[in-house]
Amino acid sequence: MKTQLRIMAILMGALVSGAAISGNTQPARSTMTVNPGASAGTQGTGGQVIFNGSITDSSCNVDSGSTGQTVDLGKWASNYFTGTGSETTKTPFHIKVKDCPASVAKVAVLFDGARDQSDTTLLATNGGATGVAIKLYEDDQNTAVSLGKVSKDHPVVAGATAGTGSADLEFYADYVSTGAVAAGDANGTANFNMIYN
Repeated sequence: MKTQLRIMAILMGALVSGAAISGNTQPARSTMTVNPGASAGTQGTGGQVIFNGSITDSSCNVDSGSTGQTVDLGKWASNYFTGTGSETTKTPFHIKVKDCPASVAKVAVLFDGARDQSDTTLLATNGGATGVAIKLYEDDQNTAVSLGKVSKDHPVVAGATAGTGSADLEFYADYVSTGAVAAGDANGTANFNMIYN
């Protein structure tokens, strides 16, 4: 009888420990360590956002003449614009990079800035003129560069010694009418980041 009790106790112990080992199969409710309090509203189950990335030592230096340059798009009569989509003459500008390591073979640009309300691919103007925006182009003067989109790749020319590669990226800009054009200053600022590959 004692042997039977011992066997039953061992079996019961195994069953209980097996249940404990299997654990709760439900996902963890929250690993949040912040409680915003009742005034923030009712809290419920959320999820996770996973961020991936890396830090590299592979980049070039933007030439100082490219970082704060001013491009003169000229003065245009409001009646030059004959309708929506009418454009002025394109004006070239350059973004140059230098001191590129051998690991960088291509470079591109990501432009952004205040966007025109009627066409968010265009750069908004400020200063008083209305019905006009700034349009950016690749070096072929036909392919538009939209704000928030990466430009085409440009090759990096290897330097005579390591870490001296360079690239000269040419772009164009012009005014484009987005509606009835009214006179005034038509200034705009495009911010840019370099994309290295």
